Amino acid sequence: MRIRDFGGYKLQDLIGGGMYTKVYKAHSFMAKAPYGQMVAIKLLSLKDNPSETRKLISQFEREAEISMSLNHPNVVKVHNFGRYNNQYAIIMEYVNGSNFKEALYKREKLPLEILLHICYEAGKGLAYIHKNDIVHKDVKPDNILVSEDYKTVKITDFGIAKLPKRIWHKDIFPKSGTVTKFGIISYIAPEQTEGNADFCSDIYSFGVTMDEVLTAKLLIDGQPEKNSEDYFKRLDVRSYRKKTGRQDILCEDLPVPEILKGIIRRATSYSCGLRHSSMEELLSELEKLL
Repeated sequence: MRIRDFGGYKLQDLIGGGMYTKVYKAHSFMAKAPYGQMVAIKLLSLKDNPSETRKLISQFEREAEISMSLNHPNVVKVHNFGRYNNQYAIIMEYVNGSNFKEALYKREKLPLEILLHICYEAGKGLAYIHKNDIVHKDVKPDNILVSEDYKTVKITDFGIAKLPKRIWHKDIFPKSGTVTKFGIISYIAPEQTEGNADFCSDIYSFGVTMDEVLTAKLLIDGQPEKNSEDYFKRLDVRSYRKKTGRQDILCEDLPVPEILKGIIRRATSYSCGLRHSSMEELLSELEKLL
């Protein structure tokens, strides 16, 4: 790939992205780099369709605007955005690790206390986002960055975020959300599929995320054969049982504290009114397990 310069930073490895974006690790050789020596840069991939291009640019600028307004240890910091070399780019904090979905695919299993720490820290980031009147709309392990030692946890990607109290900001992708490409899991709350996402929709997605994380990564004491199972071995049958109504949550049959199963069941209730009233309420319940 030809080296490109974005505000004094040179693109290096491709580290992520989606349907319309690519995220690169980038390095500055300046003695006093404006945002530190290492950053991540998200580039927008424009389409040939003019109307779709306008829509993508508008949402990309919205994402940057939302992200730059946030400042919390559990939310990825966005430093700047603009058009560089005829490409739209967002310059943001680099986390030395990976998104948590990549960690879920690894066979290595983790103790419950580490998984609870990751969920709790991500939950604090989401609670802060909600306090700033933002609905994330795409809460999932892919959008939770974790450092290699699992101590740093940050929510990222506001590509389809919604500002419900600013009615003049139209929700450009009202029914968007994520279903895993293998069809095993849907993070989308029922009301979000109808185009009515709200804060309780993020709570639903967070509950699904906790359920997936625990099911895929929980270290089960004294059962080495269970701890060598891959992601799909852990998820396939349980997902089928859940979809056919034979169990409420994926981690139903795993050695997970009943209070934690109760938190997940409530967060993923079909009706918004049955879920936690806020992320703060959910976090207060999680705290009892930390």
